[in-house]
Amino acid sequence: MAIHWSGYLVPHHLSFWAAESVHYITQSHPGVWVALGAMSGAVFGSFLNCARYRLPRGLSLWRPAHSFCPSCKHKLQVKDLIPILSWVALRGRCRYCHGGIGTQSLWLEVATTAIGAFAAFIAVQIALHF
Repeated sequence: MAIHWSGYLVPHHLSFWAAESVHYITQSHPGVWVALGAMSGAVFGSFLNCARYRLPRGLSLWRPAHSFCPSCKHKLQVKDLIPILSWVALRGRCRYCHGGIGTQSLWLEVATTAIGAFAAFIAVQIALHF
């Protein structure tokens, strides 16, 4: 057994395989990491939007566990929660009451998506030079 970089005991051949797979993907498909960084940034931006709405109003980030429209309080479905795409598809309006959703929400998600993609791009560039 060997200690893998994550600190877990794993067989040496699996540790080598995992490291080689990451190295292969980084060299042959660096865009995969940039896309994952962008998606992570978009999800983080969506969470920030939730926090930006709930915290000033004294609401919990965890309860209710679902997202809701700020106007009609209707529980949002998964298709309503896709960062950026849902806002664009619904033209910045609630699917249920057609109440407006501010452009601040869109721009926060766009900014965090760009930051996530840029951070992943820099990480790939650093990894390719080692």
